[in-house]
Amino acid sequence: MEDIDLLIVKYLDNEATFDEKAMLENWINSSQDNRHYFIRMVKAWENSHIYLQDETIAEERFFRFGQLLRKRKTRRLAYSLSAVAAVALLVLVIRFFVPAQNVLLLSEATIDQKKEIVLPDGSIVWLNKNSCIKYPKNFKSNREVFLTGEAFFDVTKKNGKPFTVKTEELTVQVLGTRFVVTDYIEGKTAEAVLETGKIKLKVQEKGEEFTLQPGQMVTHNNENGKTQLQTVDTHHFTGWINNSLVFENTHMKDVITQLEKWYGIKIECKNDAILQTPVTITVDKETKEEVLNTLQIVVPFIWEEKPNQGEKASIISIFPTE
Repeated sequence: MEDIDLLIVKYLDNEATFDEKAMLENWINSSQDNRHYFIRMVKAWENSHIYLQDETIAEERFFRFGQLLRKRKTRRLAYSLSAVAAVALLVLVIRFFVPAQNVLLLSEATIDQKKEIVLPDGSIVWLNKNSCIKYPKNFKSNREVFLTGEAFFDVTKKNGKPFTVKTEELTVQVLGTRFVVTDYIEGKTAEAVLETGKIKLKVQEKGEEFTLQPGQMVTHNNENGKTQLQTVDTHHFTGWINNSLVFENTHMKDVITQLEKWYGIKIECKNDAILQTPVTITVDKETKEEVLNTLQIVVPFIWEEKPNQGEKASIISIFPTE
């Protein structure tokens, strides 16, 4: 394992040769345990908050981390003591040789909590559950952050200093505005919703560019590559900041998407009639059982909950009544 640890470290530090990368990939693909171990090492590396290179290279490297995690279809895992020990030595070396201004900071919201963050420029970020954001200790000419999951941004306007949010699928650039960006590793779609101001959005895969006006949303399907621009009620996508979800004449499909993030669960429904049914409901302190039972009054369906194998979150299946 010591040899593997060194190989992983070389890969993370972008020093592995082509043959070493091939060797590491073969090792990762040889067993589920190896894949899990590799992911734990990556998470340990990310959580160290410190990188060997300058700010630009560090940001690019973190972006590649996200790409690798998505390709592997992995889930969030706590890293092992051996991984922590391997990274601890790296941190000591890094702190000795690297000036503090190049540090990237990580803030993370767990599966059962949200988190509010004040960035170095005074911008405010609300992280939704099971999300994380990386940003430099001090912004320089450009203000750039990296997001995995979902966050609401209230960006402070700085003349000549655009603010950029990067995810696996999207790049969003603004000057000063309020908007939501969603791009979970395990999610099927990436989206951005604009509440106020104006943002420019670029889809990484095809290079498509959009300029959003308030009340507009761009949704990119990660599976079929299709991107859609539409007008929405922004309250449906920002209510979680105020600990409530408000739906007014909203399709069940969109309600389900928000409930999944709200309760940290997975909801499956393959019935189009149910998914297209509009509903009006407010969710704040209700349990998921109470919400589903209330929805049953408006939309006739039955539901059952089962453990999601290998995951903390359970899975709920919705079926039409006979």
